[in-house]
Amino acid sequence: MKAVFRDGEGHLRNGWKGLGFFVVAAILAGILMWLQTLLPDAVRPFAPNPFFAFLGVLLVSLDFLYLERQPLTSLGMSLDRRAGRDLGAGALGGVVLVGLVALGVWAAGGVHLERAANAHVTAVVRTGWLMLGVALFEEALFHGYIFQRAIRGMGTVWAQVVISLIFCLAHPFSTEMEVPTRVVAMITTFMAGWMLGLCYLRTRHLALPVGVHLGWNWFLGVMGFGVSGKEFRGWWMPVFHGRPEWLTGGSYGLEASIFAVVALGVAIIALTRWKGSAAREPEAMPRPDEAPALNG
Repeated sequence: MKAVFRDGEGHLRNGWKGLGFFVVAAILAGILMWLQTLLPDAVRPFAPNPFFAFLGVLLVSLDFLYLERQPLTSLGMSLDRRAGRDLGAGALGGVVLVGLVALGVWAAGGVHLERAANAHVTAVVRTGWLMLGVALFEEALFHGYIFQRAIRGMGTVWAQVVISLIFCLAHPFSTEMEVPTRVVAMITTFMAGWMLGLCYLRTRHLALPVGVHLGWNWFLGVMGFGVSGKEFRGWWMPVFHGRPEWLTGGSYGLEASIFAVVALGVAIIALTRWKGSAAREPEAMPRPDEAPALNG
């Protein structure tokens, strides 16, 4: 029984570390998000729920790293010039990817955009602030401690498969969606998780995946498309032309469009071929009780 929980050197296995982290982070994030609902109505827009969830994941990350005597920077979390550069580049990349998907749907005769009535800059800025919180929370949760311990325990490929699958299942897919649309949305979300994992692997920093995640979600909201099934109002409003939902994404958003599968496929191929900035930096030495961060 001891071998189930500990390796040959007596250290707790990475799988149990990841599971314990996920449970504790989920509980603390839930508590903090509940506390956010107690804030005054005038304050809540400036402190949206995702930032409280991110705070919970961050605190649990610090606790687990303390037990391992590892710094927060070992997870690819830091505030420096490189992080700012990768965050900006990632956000631009996310906007470009969504723009290509929207362009494909438009070229196929699926949609056109009209200027939204009463569009305000403040609403667009508020959406960007909200999406920053979402990106920080989800990347810290899915590609921080859990992802990196999964790599050490299973190797890169299997870690990508497992975390991308969890990332996919963590998103809502309504049973009211048409079956082809739901299938495309699930494939796209799995591919997005894989792409974001590659963004970390190529830089060993969370700034790039946070930026891509932010740019993707924010531009979807700005154009008025749904973001993983949630409605947003931006500068424009999409007008659909009656084409199949698996082509346009429908009310779920462009993430349920077949063009998103194409765009993400191209991005994954490009990231796979790119050696990344991590390849130009000295490899961080693993702890004696852990396998190298990239194996397999």
